[in-house]
Amino acid sequence: MEGHILNNLFLELMRWVYNLTAVLSPEGFGSVVLTITLCTLFLRALTIFSDIKTRKSSMDMAAIQPELQKIQKKYANDPRRAQVEQNKLMKERGVSMWGSCLPMLITMPLFFCFFAAFRYWGSEMTLRLLVDENAMGLFKSFRFLWINNIWQPDNGFMPVIAEGKTFLATADLSKLLYLNNTPGVWEKLVDIGIALKSVSGGALGYRIINTEASVAAFDSAMQVYRDLYAGYNNGWFLMAILAGGTNFLSAWMMQKSQPQTAANDQTAKSTKWMNYLFPVMSFVFCLSNNAAFAIYWTFSSVLMIAINLVLNKKFPRPAAVQEDKK
Repeated sequence: MEGHILNNLFLELMRWVYNLTAVLSPEGFGSVVLTITLCTLFLRALTIFSDIKTRKSSMDMAAIQPELQKIQKKYANDPRRAQVEQNKLMKERGVSMWGSCLPMLITMPLFFCFFAAFRYWGSEMTLRLLVDENAMGLFKSFRFLWINNIWQPDNGFMPVIAEGKTFLATADLSKLLYLNNTPGVWEKLVDIGIALKSVSGGALGYRIINTEASVAAFDSAMQVYRDLYAGYNNGWFLMAILAGGTNFLSAWMMQKSQPQTAANDQTAKSTKWMNYLFPVMSFVFCLSNNAAFAIYWTFSSVLMIAINLVLNKKFPRPAAVQEDKK
């Protein structure tokens, strides 16, 4: 439930900023890339203080490492007492063992929430091609660098326009806020042949249908856009590679910046798999979903790299703490 709320909040933020950017365009269309840039900067600004606190927590953990080692030696024969004393010391100093890896643990649920938000936004923008008065101008605004349609994957095997059988099978398409909050949209979709009007309990309702007839109607309505890029696919796989590569570099830099302490070594071992799994996930997801999400995820990772460079300079990694052999 919380994830669905976060999806809608992020989607509403992007839609609001997108409409604001339309003021800068002579054609009256918003800029998806500028919207992504501004929203990502805003979100990173909200988390910068958490990033600083996390880095300070790592430094504090390194500072108390000698005392933790003394406790381990003192209670070597009583592991339970050693754990109690270590927890007591960490609580007194305001240090958390998990503080340094918390950002990575938060990143995964955010990844899926934002992924869902971009999927909904992509479905919304595709439907707008069927109902907007200046739909052709809107479609031309979807082009970005080598990507013909930003709402399709940057993938050399993907068509510029989604096929009807794929698009109409999208889960929860009828729950798009755009459909329910924009007057006249449902009626136009009914006229095209991809939606049905029904009355249930005295209340009028609409729903997207996925039948052979609706698929044919969708493909027919979209043919005019396919003709603009006849013989072309949608991209060259580059955004997926950039998304996975920058995500790996960001995670690697974060891990390398952690102080070398026994506690951090244990935490690093438990989270090291994320440094490899998450970039692979990013690549796969961005290869098969709209390029707008890949652009967001790449820019977000680049921002994290920049933030890590600044924090590394402000909070330099201390030398490894050596155990007292006496």
